[in-house]
Amino acid sequence: MIDKPDHVPAELVVDFDYNGPIPEGEDNYTVLRKLQDHGHDILWTGRNGGHWIVTRAEDIKWVQENFQIFSHEVFQIPRGMERVKMPPLTVDPPLHARYRAVMNPFFTPSRVAAMTEQARGIAIELIQTIKAKGRCDFVADFSRILPVVMFLGIVDLPVERRLEFIAWGEGYLRATTIEDKDRAIGPALRYIQAKIDERHAKPGGDLLSAIAGWRDNPRFGGEQEVIGMALLVFFGGLDTVASVLTFTARHLAQHPEHRRRIIEDPAVIPKAAEEYLRRHGLSNTGRLILQDVERKGALMKADEMVLVPIGCSSIDERLYKDAFAVDFDRPENFINNAPVHNTFGNGPHKCVGASLARAEIRVFLEEWLKLIPDFHVDPDGTVPIHMGSVPGIDRLDLILE
Repeated sequence: MIDKPDHVPAELVVDFDYNGPIPEGEDNYTVLRKLQDHGHDILWTGRNGGHWIVTRAEDIKWVQENFQIFSHEVFQIPRGMERVKMPPLTVDPPLHARYRAVMNPFFTPSRVAAMTEQARGIAIELIQTIKAKGRCDFVADFSRILPVVMFLGIVDLPVERRLEFIAWGEGYLRATTIEDKDRAIGPALRYIQAKIDERHAKPGGDLLSAIAGWRDNPRFGGEQEVIGMALLVFFGGLDTVASVLTFTARHLAQHPEHRRRIIEDPAVIPKAAEEYLRRHGLSNTGRLILQDVERKGALMKADEMVLVPIGCSSIDERLYKDAFAVDFDRPENFINNAPVHNTFGNGPHKCVGASLARAEIRVFLEEWLKLIPDFHVDPDGTVPIHMGSVPGIDRLDLILE
């Protein structure tokens, strides 16, 4: 904990550590709601080197869209936690577009359509296995398998090493000290470096080969670019969709009326998927403030950091009536039939894999409830939840009825 700067009014100060433990009986969203109940929309905490926090959807979107003020080149709090620059995530426009162009072809509508059917086959196989057992840990038996296997197909990495890759990703994403970050990234960095060399020498049609091919681009700026892009897709593909799937399964397990609605009216699934995405916004990322800016009584100064908790958008009562409730017919989720929630971000850094994530969630809703219409959370189990940069549920024991 550090002392507040002189320009921070005392009434804006909170004791909030986004890397800290979640109190028993709560989850990451109830913790974020306490920030919104503070009485001021933009707050300051002395934790993690000291930083601002935007707690309302309108301010989160404002930060996301104004990269001239809020730079993505430093996106982890506390400062210094980025051990490797990871373009396009850590590059602001206009340079950001050149790296994004390497990834965009792998998420076109036709590619996503083909991957959706692959996901469906994997999902059905997993669900059939779970049904035969009569119970499962949803995290270990489903949510950490489906999206990770899909991701490994995009980059053509061995599925049999899935658990090892997940361990590397969790170690890096959950590390709270520079020393832990360095230890965690080491195995992944060595593995990715070797794979980049292999794919450059003998390219295939996968995303990792495309990243390796950046070495031959006239705008190539050094080996750190290909390594950074590769690590970004490697870490980014391992846990975000798994987290949304698990929060969704927890809600369905606790709300039979929502299960019945989907079973009786499958046409609602696209809207249901968007509502679950709206309700379960995840990432907690930082921005480096490039110039002094004042908003809502907070003077944010150049070279300070601001935390952007997407989950605060999910539960913002100013934007969503009864925001904690899941409502498949919520009109606020769409404008001209296009989703408008903040879960995938806004502006130039909007998630490149959003369409695939949507498809995987729809496949889960379509296939799980066909085979397992009734299930509940094991009352004798625990549901451990973590916050950090990507909040999630570590274990979800389900009993099939």
